[in-house]
Amino acid sequence: MPDWFRRRHAPPGVANDSQSTGVPDVPAGVFTKCEKCGRILLAKDFERDLKVCPRCDHHHKLSADERIAHVADPGSFQEMDAGLSSADPLGFPDYAAKAAKGVSVSGRPDALVTGTAGIGGYACVLGVADFRFMGGSMGSVFGEKFARAAEYALDQKIPFVVFCASGGARMQEGLLGLMQMAKTSAAVAQLAEAGVPYVSVLTDPTTGGALASFASLGDIILAEPEAYVAFAGTRVAQQAQTHKPPANYQTSEFQMEHGMVDRIVPRKELQTTLVRVLAFFGAPQQSSPLAQAAAAANGNGEMGEPAKSVGRNGKGPH
Repeated sequence: MPDWFRRRHAPPGVANDSQSTGVPDVPAGVFTKCEKCGRILLAKDFERDLKVCPRCDHHHKLSADERIAHVADPGSFQEMDAGLSSADPLGFPDYAAKAAKGVSVSGRPDALVTGTAGIGGYACVLGVADFRFMGGSMGSVFGEKFARAAEYALDQKIPFVVFCASGGARMQEGLLGLMQMAKTSAAVAQLAEAGVPYVSVLTDPTTGGALASFASLGDIILAEPEAYVAFAGTRVAQQAQTHKPPANYQTSEFQMEHGMVDRIVPRKELQTTLVRVLAFFGAPQQSSPLAQAAAAANGNGEMGEPAKSVGRNGKGPH
């Protein structure tokens, strides 16, 4: 009978915690686990699938760089205002340390990344919030970069596309953080008055002051499946509830059922959907098969004419 129960010595170079079995450790980074269903996934397949679980279809968070790489045409993104970073106006305890951690994790000085880009051959201004930087919170730099990007879109008459992944106003900046709700909303109002399209994409999570301001003001509002979309956090909302909420409460599906979202779009279809939206609004078009197909689908011809659409904010047709 084979000696199945005798402890075997691990070969040189194998970590101590694998010596009990004699099986070498799996190299770090080869596998990852779905945070919803717990399925073990090959990391390279997980990245290939845009961090969407093939078993439960859970859409994991993307960094700003990953989002830009997925949505924007290769090499087309040109960042704006990359060096802006927040001060500490209130001397809030541990604010500097948390901001420094956000920089080290995200590689950027604040939560919002803005710049010009092409999406399927259509020119636009692109803004992407990175949740890794202090939960994508809205500080003074967030609002300033948003306003500058909106002003550039207004000046160039090109659509402004924003991906929201934010916990709301940054409490470490007090009223300066809360003021960014009004600042971003005013910037969107200027776009509406000039007939410049503004597209908002809600990702996980979109909460608090972000949902109560720029995230809910898009002429077109898209959302990823099962994204956490809510004004108040779950624990706060539970304190005000008098009866049990529905199963999909505080999700993008719930928001769509109640008219707050125009369409829920799986991540793999998001770029194609944005191309069709930009074609519908008559965005400046470059030579691209995606752009030509979208223009043909919308009946706009090769270059397209601006579509007529009434904005959600009631400012009149685009």
